[in-house]
Amino acid sequence: MVKYSDSGVDLNKLKDYHAYISKIVSSTYKNTIVGAGHYSGIIDINGVKIALHTDGVGTKTLLASRTGKYETIGIDCVAMNVNDLVSVGAKPMAIVDYIAMEKPMDKELDQLIRGLVKGSKEAETEIVGGETAIMPGVINGFDMACSALGVVNQPKLGNDVKPGDYILGLRSNGIHANGYSLIRKLIDDGKLSLKDWENELMAPTRIYVKEVLGVLDKIKAAAHITGGSFTKLRRITKYGLELHLPEPQEIFKEIEKAGVPHDEMYKVFNMGIGMIIFTSQEYMEDVKNFLEKYDEVFEIGKVIEGSSINIITYKNVILHL
Repeated sequence: MVKYSDSGVDLNKLKDYHAYISKIVSSTYKNTIVGAGHYSGIIDINGVKIALHTDGVGTKTLLASRTGKYETIGIDCVAMNVNDLVSVGAKPMAIVDYIAMEKPMDKELDQLIRGLVKGSKEAETEIVGGETAIMPGVINGFDMACSALGVVNQPKLGNDVKPGDYILGLRSNGIHANGYSLIRKLIDDGKLSLKDWENELMAPTRIYVKEVLGVLDKIKAAAHITGGSFTKLRRITKYGLELHLPEPQEIFKEIEKAGVPHDEMYKVFNMGIGMIIFTSQEYMEDVKNFLEKYDEVFEIGKVIEGSSINIITYKNVILHL
């Protein structure tokens, strides 16, 4: 059996880092409404609420180098940022990018920028600048990250989420952009075929901006499912959650067959659900009907009394996160 920690990624250590950093940086707050620890920070500037977020694509960049598929990385970079912005109710307005390369990469850079533009147009945001660096000895291959800015009129932080509220799940494009250190270990160990699953593994992260903003006045919270998977729902509420998740795409089953324990899959990957929406019974049908214009939407559970996150998997296995 292969766990995430076997690939060199310790999620518990990352949580410790996040908690430590959040505590230290809080000493700088003056106009901060939402600080480190939520999906995006929010600051008040002369009455205007601005949301900020920074994220990269992670080690999926290494598979881009193996497959020659770089455009998807640009889309991923936008998606990882704007999806977190809308998760606090922000409308994405601007992006700046950072690309670091080991050496000049003309063709690769062209694809990365084309992907960045494609993702930004999908998110209806603008690329207003960035930084491109060549750093031999520091970078092996390339890395890409973005920072994004959004404007908040209706903060959606989950403060009014309560037992009885409905939880909807929006279908993902597949793996999106987390868990790739574990995936690469499976590939390198000969347990997962990159050749057979290249298209699925390199599919770009779905951008949920239009979906979430379109129902913002009828929802209580939104949660982007990325690293740490469903454990990040603790950012939304301390109440209990009862989730019955649908059958995921075949790529997730293939990864599990390659040796990843069933419970570990739900701690690392999105398992076919890329965004979760919290809404009241009053608006549930309206929200669901709107979201179905874009892709599959699943009624996956409710908020309950208590504090546990209980997941019923597609194999009818009950997990407690």
